[in-house]
Amino acid sequence: MDTSEASVPPEKPRSRRRMRNAAEKRRIVEETLTSGVSVAEVARRHGVNTNLLFNWKRLHDRGVLDQCREPARLLPVTIAPPKAHIPASAVTPHTRDGVIEIELGNQALVRVRGSVDIDTLTAALRALRG
Repeated sequence: MDTSEASVPPEKPRSRRRMRNAAEKRRIVEETLTSGVSVAEVARRHGVNTNLLFNWKRLHDRGVLDQCREPARLLPVTIAPPKAHIPASAVTPHTRDGVIEIELGNQALVRVRGSVDIDTLTAALRALRG
């Protein structure tokens, strides 16, 4: 069969990926648990990829669907003018110019000068969160 003249359907515009929370996932999975219900039909009705819904079902069966990662919360950020220059005596050979300041409401102020070891900073911030 010659396919050179076959018409190609126009591409559908891609929609933005929707993040669903654990409660929505559980509700959609529970619809598939009724006898005779098509998983593919439930997936179509909710705009979910069928394979993704099967994955949610496996997680549900193992009892870990509710442990799925929730979308990250965004925190407000403000950029403040630089404070007084750091005195030369405070700069060690391992520090570079630059300061990271993280204010955790009225709870704490974290100030990091120089290069940052991300693992250490992450551990410190987790400890502050409790």
